[in-house]
Amino acid sequence: MNAPSTQMSATSARKTPPLLEIRGLDLSYPGSGTGRSAPHPVLRRVSLSVAVGESFGIVGESGSGKSTLLRAACGLAAPDSGRILLNGKSIKSLNNKELSKIVQMVFQDPYGSLNPHFTMDRALGEPLALHGMGKGPARVEKALGDVGLEPEFRYAYPHQLSGGQRQRVAIARALMLTPRLLLLDEPTSALDVSVQAEILNLLTRLRREQGLAYVLVSHDLAVVAHMCDRVAVMKEGEIVEELTVAALRKGKAEHPYTRELLTAALHAA
Repeated sequence: MNAPSTQMSATSARKTPPLLEIRGLDLSYPGSGTGRSAPHPVLRRVSLSVAVGESFGIVGESGSGKSTLLRAACGLAAPDSGRILLNGKSIKSLNNKELSKIVQMVFQDPYGSLNPHFTMDRALGEPLALHGMGKGPARVEKALGDVGLEPEFRYAYPHQLSGGQRQRVAIARALMLTPRLLLLDEPTSALDVSVQAEILNLLTRLRREQGLAYVLVSHDLAVVAHMCDRVAVMKEGEIVEELTVAALRKGKAEHPYTRELLTAALHAA
C-alpha cells in the first residue's frame, strides 16, 4: 500500500527541467571583405536557463549579441559549439513542427515581419495551414480578441494598421500554435512612446493568462525591470553578469559594465 505514495513522492520531487537551457554557446559569422577573412565571433561561451513561466531579460549595447542569441534559441542561427535545450531536449532533435509549438519569436519591426500582400486573416491563418490545422477562422478571431483587436481586423492589410496594431497582430501570430516560450526582440522600440506601455501591458496580461515564458531583449532597463524576473547583461558576446530584477532596481550590480548601464539609465531618466 505504501509503494504508490512513495513513487508519487519521488516523481514530484524530481526537478522540472528548464524550459530553455543554453550551455556554452559559441557562434561566429563569416568574415567580410575579400580574401580569407577570419570569422567574426558574436557569442562566446553563453550559458543561461529560463524556467517554465519565467520572464528573463537580456540587456546590453548594440552589437553585444542579444538578437543573435534569440535567433539561435529558436533555430534561426546555427552555433559553432554548445547546446540549446528546449524542455530538456536538444533543439537539433526537434523538427520544425515540434519546435514551432514550443518557441516563437516576435521581431522588433512589426511592419517588416508581416507580408504586405497578406490580410491579417491570411497572416494569422498561415501557421495553422502550414501545420495541418486548417484555416481556423474562429481561432483567428479569438487570437485577434486576445490581443485587443476586433474581428473586422481580419480583412485589413498591414499598411492599414498603426504600428501598435501591427505589433499586436505579430504577437497574435506568434501565439497561434500555442507555444510555451516567446522570444521578444525589442518588441516596443519601433513604436511611439504612447503605444509602448500598451504593448508591454498586453504582454504582461498574456503571460499571466496563458502561462507563457518570455526571453525579452531590450536596451531599456526600465522595460526589463517592469517585465522580467531576472536579467542577463551582455557585452561583446558574453554574459558578464546575471542578477534578479529586485537587485537591478536596488543598483546591486557587481560588474563595472552593469554599473555603467545603470548610471546611464539614471541620467536618461
